Amino acid sequence: MTDFPWLYRYAEDGPRRGTVVVRPVVPVTLVGADLSTPVLALIDSGSEHVLAAPWLANAVGVDASSAHDEIDLGIGGHTIRVGFVDLRIRLHPDGGSDDEYVEWECEVGLVSQWKPTFPVILGQRGFFDEFTVTFGRQAQTVAVEEWAAFDDRFGIQYAV
Repeated sequence: MTDFPWLYRYAEDGPRRGTVVVRPVVPVTLVGADLSTPVLALIDSGSEHVLAAPWLANAVGVDASSAHDEIDLGIGGHTIRVGFVDLRIRLHPDGGSDDEYVEWECEVGLVSQWKPTFPVILGQRGFFDEFTVTFGRQAQTVAVEEWAAFDDRFGIQYAV
């Protein structure tokens, strides 16, 4: 059993309009034939999918040409082509070692023209359906817990 919740401080990403912007990020490793180096992934509740930069997928031995599905997605006001592959992702606790992690398999969209600041975006399918995620803007901290934590805390049956 993992000792949740894991807490992560927001990271600076900016400045924008004269103000430093902070973002909820967590350390992850992609797992394919090889392991990627740990990178910071942006937790994005507005993203339906987990997305990754192509260079990170290449580092684990996965090429976008091996995608089992391709769709057009709207990202940052533009429509881009995204190819999906099945990968494993490791979430690491803040300040933990590379050997401390929770691992799961999910569909990851590979974007050929990567523009986001962080090399991985963790979205609804593939992250929020694996964990309970709580954002604390005032504390500039995000908490990640086991999947059923919200349901258990509030006595709500999960939606199917």
